[in-house]
Amino acid sequence: MPRRMVFDRWLFITAGALVAGGLLIVGSASNFAGMRYGGNASAFYIKHLVAVVIATVAMLVALYVPYQRLDRRGVVLGLLGICAVLLLLVLGMPAAGGAHRWIPLGPYFKLQPSELTKVFGVVFMAYMLSRKEDRVNELWQVPMPCLGVIGALSFLIVIEPDLGSAVMLVAVAGLMIFVAGLSLRLTAAAAGLGMAALVVAIVAESYRWARVKAYALAMLDPAIGGGGIEYQLNQSLIAIGNGGLTGTGFGRGLGKAFFVPAVHTDFIFSVIGEELGLLGTSALLGAFLLIYWRGIRAARRAPDRFGFYLALGLTNMIVLQALINMSVCLGLLPTKGMPLPFISYGGSSLLATMTAMGLLINVSQHSN
Repeated sequence: MPRRMVFDRWLFITAGALVAGGLLIVGSASNFAGMRYGGNASAFYIKHLVAVVIATVAMLVALYVPYQRLDRRGVVLGLLGICAVLLLLVLGMPAAGGAHRWIPLGPYFKLQPSELTKVFGVVFMAYMLSRKEDRVNELWQVPMPCLGVIGALSFLIVIEPDLGSAVMLVAVAGLMIFVAGLSLRLTAAAAGLGMAALVVAIVAESYRWARVKAYALAMLDPAIGGGGIEYQLNQSLIAIGNGGLTGTGFGRGLGKAFFVPAVHTDFIFSVIGEELGLLGTSALLGAFLLIYWRGIRAARRAPDRFGFYLALGLTNMIVLQALINMSVCLGLLPTKGMPLPFISYGGSSLLATMTAMGLLINVSQHSN
């Protein structure tokens, strides 16, 4: 009698809870931002609601279409081709905030190709490693082809410019190939090459270098304030500190109204910290740790190597981005614009995260 496949309900419920919580927090955080930028308090919330609907459909498709269909040469090449075309196309789009990152797809949704590229990059790495993991230390069989593809995609993302997404793509790909058995010698060489490229990218743009210096300055003297580039970090820490253990109460935070910039996107964790307190932020961290546990569990139980690497990469992509976002808001890392998965306002980020979660749950039902 064939075994009935059951997907991981913990992953499904946790994702749903985070998205629902994100709707509430974005509704609380975006009112003042909407009035500040467009005069309509509900403008950002309506767009986020549309994004939730689109992302939910994408998640369900990724969940119910067998993930093994991605494990084909033609499909992988097609996805890489889509990434390359979109990343080139977006460079010709009008700049927003000094960057060419979005392709308008109507009044309520903008596509950010770099977000989808992170997901498709994981699919490519899973395809390569599942076939050639026994040759992972043969330079021209695995390391160089992976470096060429991931490096080219990362370069197109960096010149948008969007250094954070490029770093995420490279970090997750590097973790996947390390787990596949890359030797310490090649790992050290790759890490050195990556760090050198990161330093060059930071120094090449004055605002990135200014952020690093401001972060170092704030670490040396946390009392520094004013309107400099360290302002975001200081206001984020003040808002989180104001929340205490239980928070000021939902909707009652002051930081989102007057002080914390990008409060509905990159610094939405500060709103959670202020309004829900340490208990709320701890629950959020626990949710992502639960996703990590169940995601790695699904990877270890996957029926094939493609499923293993796919679940491994997607789990680390989601959780690592969440930890980076929280670390930036807490001053543990230099300020970098990166949305909080499932929570932050941003259609493309939500679409990519929900698609990744759908694929992860898909692997889990074959692992059950």
